[in-house]
Amino acid sequence: MQPSECGRDREQAQLIRTLGKKTFWDPSSVWHESDSDTSAYMAFSLPCAEPQVKNDRPQEENILKVTTLLESPALVCDIVFANMAPKKKPVKKNKADINEMTIIVEDSPLNKLNALNGLLEGGNGLSCISSELTDASYGPNLLEGLSKMRQESFLCDLVIGTKTKSFDVHKSVMASCSEYFYNILKKDPSTQRVDLNDISPLGLATVIAYAYTGKLTLSLYTIGSIISAAVYLQIHTLVKMCSDFLIREISVENCMYIVNIAETYSLKNAKAAAQKFIRDNFLEFAESDQFMKLTFEQINELLIDDDLQLPSEIVAFQIAMKWLEFDQKRVKHAADLLSNIRFGTISAQDLVNYVQSVPRMMQDADCHKLLVDAMNYHLLPYHQNTLQSRRTRIRGGCRVLATVGGRPGLTEKSLSRDILYRDPENGWSKLTEMPAKSFNQCVAVMDGFLYVAGGEDQNDARNQAKHAVSNFCRYDPRFNTWIHLASMNQKRTHFSLSVFNGLLYAVGGRNAEGSLASLECYVPSTNQWQPKTPLEVARCCHASAVADGRVLVTGGYISNAYSRSVCAYDPASDSWQELPGLSTPRGWHCAVTLCDRVYVMGGSQVGPRGERVDVLTVECYSPATRQWSYAAPLQVGVSTAGASALHGRAYLVGGWNEGEKKYKKCIQCFNPELNEWTEDDELPEATVGVSCCTLSMPNSVTRESRASSVSSVPVSI
Repeated sequence: MQPSECGRDREQAQLIRTLGKKTFWDPSSVWHESDSDTSAYMAFSLPCAEPQVKNDRPQEENILKVTTLLESPALVCDIVFANMAPKKKPVKKNKADINEMTIIVEDSPLNKLNALNGLLEGGNGLSCISSELTDASYGPNLLEGLSKMRQESFLCDLVIGTKTKSFDVHKSVMASCSEYFYNILKKDPSTQRVDLNDISPLGLATVIAYAYTGKLTLSLYTIGSIISAAVYLQIHTLVKMCSDFLIREISVENCMYIVNIAETYSLKNAKAAAQKFIRDNFLEFAESDQFMKLTFEQINELLIDDDLQLPSEIVAFQIAMKWLEFDQKRVKHAADLLSNIRFGTISAQDLVNYVQSVPRMMQDADCHKLLVDAMNYHLLPYHQNTLQSRRTRIRGGCRVLATVGGRPGLTEKSLSRDILYRDPENGWSKLTEMPAKSFNQCVAVMDGFLYVAGGEDQNDARNQAKHAVSNFCRYDPRFNTWIHLASMNQKRTHFSLSVFNGLLYAVGGRNAEGSLASLECYVPSTNQWQPKTPLEVARCCHASAVADGRVLVTGGYISNAYSRSVCAYDPASDSWQELPGLSTPRGWHCAVTLCDRVYVMGGSQVGPRGERVDVLTVECYSPATRQWSYAAPLQVGVSTAGASALHGRAYLVGGWNEGEKKYKKCIQCFNPELNEWTEDDELPEATVGVSCCTLSMPNSVTRESRASSVSSVPVSI
């Protein structure tokens, strides 16, 4: 193949080698291909000046041919060519007059290639792009060669011995993958023999084979000896491979075997995975032969676990009894083992039917006490807060977002009694109904119970305060039951309810008599509301949150005007203190505590023309600095919405939008780490005057609604 003629116009030509074929491109944009595929073309750009001496001959193209190394098929160059002037001493010209000339490199004797190298080293402007190449087969070939050398005992310089067998190896190979051998040989490079009598020949042989090949054959029958050797010799990559293998192999039949191995060799990931498998499949595991082989310590650890997945605590009790009765020698562990059963989460009826009927629960004094404590827990509903313990908390549940009451739609539709919850998998569902319909009520969660207080029992937009109520009730998600508690001392709507140190604090609000400054505190142990030091000024439509051991009351409606005022109530001293105010006055807003900071969001205020407008700004209070700062603003302005914190996020649900004059069903989620709001899924229906909270729900509840089976404890106040 001949390269294209470029002529005096000095246009460039380009040649490349592709897939063993020689191709080039000439100025006419035509590709050419050679018949031969044994040569590689390379090009180097060389700036040369036009000669100043007149030359009658046509300018000849100098072509330098060199021989390429055909033994290096990986050599591929992309090349740019240009013309080169005859070899005459050029006269210096301006840089703009210098054009690129080209040396074309073809197959040629080796001495010409050396001449080309001289040009490059001589600083004549010759340039070439170099590439780092990798032989993918080099590593495997090296390992294969070393393995062959070991099998032939060729150049082996170390003997590793066990009680029954010895192995010839290379020091460099073993030290490169084993910290144990690295440290020994670094301390004494002349070491010729190392005895490992605590390692089995099978385990050591497998480890050595892995060191030379990087390959491993594992089974549950051999994993013990292999991982023992890998841990002893500190071959961390091999230990991880064994751990990953155990995790992949977990089943009902071998899960405890894997737990035992993982405990023995401190394989944290494998142990955690096996334990999670047992928790998630505990019913099936309890039917296996492995379950009956558990030691007391092992079954005790399982029954303590809060995340044990069971349909009910009755099942946990029956499984524990099954293990105890399998061997008479286990009876001595009865009281200790059964103390892990959450008897307080078993209904009184089920305690009688399924627990009291078991002879041991009546004959063993310690076991009988567990039953009596559970029965007393149910017989004393007002004291349940003070009787809370590990045995009264549900296990295996999840925390969910819940909404309470409200008014759906801008119509004369009745107020809602519904309590909805958002299942992580199935979205929003109806959980239960309140004993009475409610609107603009306040809710709080304390000791696992949901408390609902005050609000309005009629839909009267013109005179909401007239229909304020003092109702107060408690919902128990464990048994899906309600009880009526002592009513508040005053009827309240548009107030706030906060939890601190096992007590509830109802602040301000309004009723038919006007705005309220009063503060009252609910004491669960006595089922009574106690008056506390009132606010300095009556306020309503505010929001409160707890931070730094105090109840912060923010904004609201004071003296017929939206307020920036912020004050803090200290329960320890029963006193109020003024704090730095909000930047923006607002009312009908929400407040949530996240990461020890109080976030104030939403609400409305008076616009420049006297109209109500949405407040989009979000303000954050830091108790450490006693200062307010701005957080990311809302995407949608809402008033009389509900808000709660869940998993480190703040959720703002429903509400009224002043700009659109519409009820909203949007859910806005705030991430404090990213300082941003995102839209979450929507409520089933647009709602205002809705309350929001976070509940811990049993798994049985989050799978299906139990609204059809609502029951109430007949308690009269």
